[in-house]
Amino acid sequence: MTRTLPPLTLLALLLILVLGASSPAAAAEKEQLTPVIGNPIASPVEPVLASNGRRELAYEVQLINRTQSTVTVRKLEALAGGKVVEKLSGKALEAVMSPYGQPRHSVKLKPGQGAFVLMDVSLAARAKVPAELTHRIAVTMQPKQAAVATSYELAPIAVSGREAVVVAPPLRGPGWVVANGCCSEFTAHRGTVLPVNGGAYVAERFAIDFVQIDPLGRLFEGPLDQLSSYPYFGDEVHSATAGTVVGVLDGIPNTPAGAFPPAITAEKAGGNHVVVAMGGGRYAFYAHLQPGTVRVKVGQKVKVGQTLGLLGNSGNSNAPHLHFHVMDSPHPLASNGVPYRFANFSVEGKLTNLEGIEKGEVAQIERTELGKRHAELPLNDEVVAFPEG
Repeated sequence: MTRTLPPLTLLALLLILVLGASSPAAAAEKEQLTPVIGNPIASPVEPVLASNGRRELAYEVQLINRTQSTVTVRKLEALAGGKVVEKLSGKALEAVMSPYGQPRHSVKLKPGQGAFVLMDVSLAARAKVPAELTHRIAVTMQPKQAAVATSYELAPIAVSGREAVVVAPPLRGPGWVVANGCCSEFTAHRGTVLPVNGGAYVAERFAIDFVQIDPLGRLFEGPLDQLSSYPYFGDEVHSATAGTVVGVLDGIPNTPAGAFPPAITAEKAGGNHVVVAMGGGRYAFYAHLQPGTVRVKVGQKVKVGQTLGLLGNSGNSNAPHLHFHVMDSPHPLASNGVPYRFANFSVEGKLTNLEGIEKGEVAQIERTELGKRHAELPLNDEVVAFPEG
């Protein structure tokens, strides 16, 4: 049975409905058609204290055009508590936005096309780290569609309160270049979102390719294609953490310097490598070692500073280097990169001609932000010195 409400009760109910409909909470839940949908590729975001003295929140937002119109993304903002903490538009947005299925960066999305955008929210070292970020997008459409919104929020993402792990340096000595490093630039690592086993992963988000320049600023001395021309070829690679070895690959020949191998499988992309479980759901990855030099096996316990192998040029590599990163699974590709900090190092400057030294030019180094660093992540193109012992 139903019961008829008394007149005063009915009036009160109507007032509640009217007031509720006009409240901010109800307004925020208003439904609208949105041409572009978005989501973070991995969550949560983990902050890291970098060598610039700031906390960097590096992550990626995926955008998909769900309409039959071509959409131009005019602006993408990151918001924390309603406050804009990063704003991308124009050329700055284009530089970090990569549509799927095309080689060039663009802010245009064809009907049905997706893209990813690199985000880097940079906070003062002592600033409060937000618990969540959301994003506001502004778009235009051609042809226009009157029934859809062109500015709205999307892609909320949690921010972890966990501090980035502190590790020991995997190499020794001065002149190590942080090639393809973090955080805001579209490098070979930072700009790599891989489709692996049916999912999207960003294993190399915080990866570094370490190459070393000599006191004269040279990467190599002698023929470009000879591995012996690189003085640091064969340097010992040390375990940055204590832990248990959970992955080893050896026996892949070195690639001649100067060119990438013509074809390589995903399994062999890292060449001869070692994966160490370091605890807390984190795994350290050391790649491109020389064949026959890996000194550990799966299941073995390792200590900080223990030699894992020798720096080489195996796998997907065009010059001797150590590829190092920390990830959230033992799989070098089917994982997401998590931040880390080196216990001690010194900044010797910033390299401005990475491509040049690969061709034989002398390093051009800006002598800025020099000095010792403790428990920080060195940033892209910095030249750093690690303790000898």
